[in-house]
Amino acid sequence: MRKLPIYTMMIALLAISGCKRDFLDVSSPSAVDQEFVFSSPEEAYKVMMGCYEIWRGANNGLFYDLDAVGSDAETHPESYDAQTRHIPEGLYASELAIDYPNAVNAWANLYKVANRANLIMEAIAAKPEYQQALTGSTATDWTQLYGEAAVFRAYAYFNLIRYFGDVPYFDVPITTLGQTDSAALSSRDFIYDQELENLQKVEPFMYRLGEGGVNAERFSRTFVQGFIGKMALFAGGYSLRRTDFDYGSVSLEQKGTEQWEAHYARRSDYKTYYELAKTYLKACLDNPGSAYLITADPRGEAFNNPFQYNFQYNMNLQVSPESLYEVGETQGKFSERPYAFGRPSNGGGSNAYPCKSYGQSRLFPAFYYGDFDPADVRRDVTVAVTVNSGAASEVLVNFTPGSRSQGGLPNNKWDESRMANPYTVTQRQSGVNWVQMRMADVILMLAEVYAELGEEASAKTELTKIRARAFKSADQSQKVTAYIGALSGASLREAIQQERKLEFAGEGLRRYDLIRTGKMPEKIKAVRDLQKEMIAGLQSKGYYTFDNGNTISNYIYVKAMNVTTVGMSKMLTTECTVSETDPTHPLRYPGWRGNCDLWTAQNFLPSNGNRNLAIKGLFKHIDPDGAEAAALVADGYVKTAWGINIVTYKDQYGSNIFKGYTDAHYAAGAPPRYLLPLSSETILRSNGLISNGYGFAQQ
Repeated sequence: MRKLPIYTMMIALLAISGCKRDFLDVSSPSAVDQEFVFSSPEEAYKVMMGCYEIWRGANNGLFYDLDAVGSDAETHPESYDAQTRHIPEGLYASELAIDYPNAVNAWANLYKVANRANLIMEAIAAKPEYQQALTGSTATDWTQLYGEAAVFRAYAYFNLIRYFGDVPYFDVPITTLGQTDSAALSSRDFIYDQELENLQKVEPFMYRLGEGGVNAERFSRTFVQGFIGKMALFAGGYSLRRTDFDYGSVSLEQKGTEQWEAHYARRSDYKTYYELAKTYLKACLDNPGSAYLITADPRGEAFNNPFQYNFQYNMNLQVSPESLYEVGETQGKFSERPYAFGRPSNGGGSNAYPCKSYGQSRLFPAFYYGDFDPADVRRDVTVAVTVNSGAASEVLVNFTPGSRSQGGLPNNKWDESRMANPYTVTQRQSGVNWVQMRMADVILMLAEVYAELGEEASAKTELTKIRARAFKSADQSQKVTAYIGALSGASLREAIQQERKLEFAGEGLRRYDLIRTGKMPEKIKAVRDLQKEMIAGLQSKGYYTFDNGNTISNYIYVKAMNVTTVGMSKMLTTECTVSETDPTHPLRYPGWRGNCDLWTAQNFLPSNGNRNLAIKGLFKHIDPDGAEAAALVADGYVKTAWGINIVTYKDQYGSNIFKGYTDAHYAAGAPPRYLLPLSSETILRSNGLISNGYGFAQQ
């Protein structure tokens, strides 16, 4: 996708780098000619692009390690002991060295962004043109740029709090070592309040999406309104708090017991923040500029999936109209989608069809089989059961821990086979953007707010918008209208969170939804129990049936086929619109798989063209000793290991789920220990003002 143009800055902004990449370091401000850098909005824009460039990778490592894999829907592909990152993801079954590299790098990058933002705001605030715009209550290029800088600072601290809890806070440029060496930790409540107040000041002076040449690859007024809503929900939500830290006059509601010198709590006045969120989320929806929720699919009957159409924009290297903010990428440069967060490929590192895709983002079997209604059109778009071979054919997923075709059910929202112009030169360079907020997120946050504040009719209206596009017209009455109509109180609040789980699986939102709503402990226990129950059924009977009627079996039956033999002209499948009796059904169902049709003429392909998989028994049990299985084998199907590999690796899919938060922790009401430690360099350079909490070491 088109990345925002990055200019080489002839004069750097007070470059900040981390000593050992962990805490702030400074250089003399005399090297900065701010009059030159900010002589015009165009020159200031070049500097702002430097912030966007840093932002592309600022917290990518922690998103990879924690956000996209650490929930009751999302998990990792390798065995638990294979990667250090599984320790913080799984809430610390063992201790982690406090100089954890991805945490150290994120800390340094986020502070670098925040300080550059402070420099930009200070310089623009001194411009007469900016001051005149404020006086005239007019959005101009100067006020837009100032607002973007303000968002960068707020967004940096939002992420620092998510990952580390209470952190040092600077709302002025850092120009001397004394400013950092004398800094103590600031309360997250103070930081939230400061940043929310500042965002409310700049928001009216920014362009909405589609105005002033601003699209979703830049921060806009539209995004800021959504982001204020999100930050307010975090400010009023549950979090892990130190018991050895002074939170001042803030009154807290504790959930559970104290452990690790910490407790799980939220502010007693949390509804004040929900009211703030309501104001800005509603404002975002009432006047979103050019952004909108995609509710129709113009591609026709064979597609008819507006949910997938949103992700197809990403794969077409276009900014989706549903996006409020996307991190811009460029094809041929480093990018993580779909390599880490999409449908995997067994291909080599270069010149493969497609190249290697690792598949860090995986989904629990219990989520795929048990959470999705079988009629929900999001299921097959979200979860893949086959991967790309790397030689333009499809391969069945294997539950053996590993990567690529191994490691369990992968994220299917992004797939190089589905790109309009797939990049087959080198791995990890697809150019697909990273969407950080889309309209569905805003809508469901507003539904959550309405429900929490007792405005249930309004909550149901917003919930209906998202759920309605997940079901076809024939299912609307039962699956949408009747389902939502029966909800109230706690059941409504839970349904909204469940809808977020289904809508955003694989996008890295669920872990922190669980944390801030106080649901993390109970949902950890629930997914682990359900997976263990599933494993027990697979062991004892050879299958397990979930409450929604879906059945997972130890074995399924697959056959490699040439799609032309059953009258299909495309290898890349879409929404399944045929009955089970149709001979193409095993190739089409589940949908959204196959391989890119642009690669059929490549001379390396097998001459027989059997590049697609027909699948039988994915959701119903076929007795391996029965007549149906015998008939399938006679027809060329192969009995293939499926759930039996879950049984073989039952610790991976059972007891190792959130290994650091045991049933005993849950029974005792212990708080979830989800934060990261501060680095040794941060502690050392603080002159005794900063220490680790939450039971972490000091060095």
